[in-house]
Amino acid sequence: MEIVIVTVPNPYGLHASPASLLSKLVMGFISEITVYKNEDLTRKYNAKNVLSVMDMNAIMGDKLTFEAQGEDEKEAILSIANFADSGFGE
Repeated sequence: MEIVIVTVPNPYGLHASPASLLSKLVMGFISEITVYKNEDLTRKYNAKNVLSVMDMNAIMGDKLTFEAQGEDEKEAILSIANFADSGFGE
């Protein structure tokens, strides 16, 4: 399992557009990718499902923990980290 923690930099959070771009990005990986918001491990979200990502209601400053498990987990986590650094496509 590979893990990365990122901070949401977007002033409007992960609304429909960045959530959709994130889901499209991670759908290209075989690994299972789960997201937790602000270290709350009781609520997990499926990063490959745009509605699940939007259900997080992630706002600017929230800490998102991405966990990837599978054969391409390292590549998935690196891509997610780079995508978050770029402002989730915005």
